[in-house]
Amino acid sequence: MQSSTESVTRERDLNALSILTVIVVLATVTMTFGAMIAIFLVRSHAPLFWGHIEIPAILWITTTLLLASSLTFENARRRLLHRDQRGFFRLTAWTTGLGVLFLVGQLTAWLQIVRSGIVLARNPHSGFIFLFTGLHGLHIVVGLAALAYLLYRTHEPASGPKYQMNTRALVSGVSVFWHYLDFLWLVLFTLLLIWRR
Repeated sequence: MQSSTESVTRERDLNALSILTVIVVLATVTMTFGAMIAIFLVRSHAPLFWGHIEIPAILWITTTLLLASSLTFENARRRLLHRDQRGFFRLTAWTTGLGVLFLVGQLTAWLQIVRSGIVLARNPHSGFIFLFTGLHGLHIVVGLAALAYLLYRTHEPASGPKYQMNTRALVSGVSVFWHYLDFLWLVLFTLLLIWRR
């Protein structure tokens, strides 16, 4: 049987490994989006065909939904740290629902842009809206899959201290990933709103 000190050390190591894994993944995500942002900034200075388009109002709503999802998930993570698995499950379910609503809102924004008659070939700015929201949306889907797995792990009372420790370590990594996607969307949305207006 593990001593209390060994258990704390083991959990700290698991958390560190979980967060390190996510940081490595997010480094790749950052490089991908960094390259796209650089192309966006350079391309916006070439006046040929570049024109600012109106950002669909629903993107303000989806941004609010994503911010709310980060708050609910952070509260869920804290509940789990205090051994409140039911509270964690309930708040993570809310986080997941808000994430799904975010994606539905992003798809709605796409439809609004397409219906507005803007042709991608005539206005690359609109293309970047599709590129930024689409690629970010794919990462949200990955985050939702991770949240769904956490919901599966916690839908019934945990089966023991080791299981609970592993769950808390997974939650640490998923929370870093989810909050980073929130931050990334704020950067992308700000660029779409204000750059070269």
